[in-house]
Amino acid sequence: MKRYRSPIKEYRRSQFTTTARPKSPSPKRKDFPNKVKLHNDGVSRCTYIHPLTGKRCRNKLEMYPQFCEMHTIEIENVYISKSNIENAGNGLFAGKKGFKKGTIIGIYSYPWNKVSLGNVQNRCGENSECWAYIFCEHGNERNTKCYDGLDIRSTLMRNINDAHNSGQRNNSYFDVIRGTVYVVASRNIKPGKEILVSYGKNYFS
Repeated sequence: MKRYRSPIKEYRRSQFTTTARPKSPSPKRKDFPNKVKLHNDGVSRCTYIHPLTGKRCRNKLEMYPQFCEMHTIEIENVYISKSNIENAGNGLFAGKKGFKKGTIIGIYSYPWNKVSLGNVQNRCGENSECWAYIFCEHGNERNTKCYDGLDIRSTLMRNINDAHNSGQRNNSYFDVIRGTVYVVASRNIKPGKEILVSYGKNYFS
């Protein structure tokens, strides 16, 4: 499987540098839900530094974790907008190039949102809202790896909705490859089309 690669050289990850991304609080913290950022970040700037001019983008991040909307579209080929699913809030949409079946759309797991299942169980208990953005690898042991996307700075993939009972079809899936959780296109996704993924059979039960 391949990940999207911008046709424009200066937007390929190997060609540019960035400043440090805004930090996300560790989901291992007991007070994690009180420390996360859930709304627009109108203060932090885009981390992209143009390889030719050496200048950093001046746009604000708003709902994006690392790059502003313009640079996210160019680098990641996705953008955040209001979901087509009623009452679902924001959603994640395919950018100008769309995605071919089997293409990696993005990554859900990162070192900064990693947490053990045991830690999550202690923090969340039976609180379903606390579990809403948590993806766990297969297994029920307390040391099973999980990833919490509650904070808007954790991962772009946190914005993907499930097509459950919406009349639409999911067009992507989660796949764990060598310890990394990816979102992969399960069929061709046209530019501007909302990306939808199954949260698992037990999520809505």
